[in-house]
Amino acid sequence: MYINFWYPVCLSDELGIDAPLRAQILGLKFVAFRDAEGDARVLADTCVHRGGSLSKGRVVNGRIACPYHGWQYGGSGKCQHIPVLEDSGKIPARAKVDSYPVIERYGVVFAFLGDLPEEERPPLLQIPEWETEGWRASGLVIFEVDAYFERSIENGLDPVHNEFVHTLQGNIQFRPGDMTLFKDDWITGI
Repeated sequence: MYINFWYPVCLSDELGIDAPLRAQILGLKFVAFRDAEGDARVLADTCVHRGGSLSKGRVVNGRIACPYHGWQYGGSGKCQHIPVLEDSGKIPARAKVDSYPVIERYGVVFAFLGDLPEEERPPLLQIPEWETEGWRASGLVIFEVDAYFERSIENGLDPVHNEFVHTLQGNIQFRPGDMTLFKDDWITGI
């Protein structure tokens, strides 16, 4: 399973301070929002109380509030406020949803969906040119592919298929010797 990687959740510009955003990654639903400090947060999109979709709620004091009964969850996933309880009311320890580590870089909010401890997680791919003078990104494009995610990833790792499937490129004769591989602890590429 490809769960132990960093996944793009949304563009940074899409995530305002006052409204949550729903994301679906690998068939799972998530809610992204900004906390009171403006930091991006990503949680599972289902309230533990009655199963309400947190992404259909709103952000209140930097917490995501369920649209059903108003339970408010902080960036750690723990419920921090239940409106029907008195101020001194005890919030149950089980009142929490899954939260995911987040890195905001390159104008994108990334979440680590797996369960590896921080020291074992793969690093987010570095783009050393990102802040180099004279270099610019031409824009980020998000598109949805109507395909199972494993097949889509496999397709991206298979340059040989281009000659046979994408014939618009002309009469290309694939030669493995034309490729240069690079490899580090986490990735091998062409």
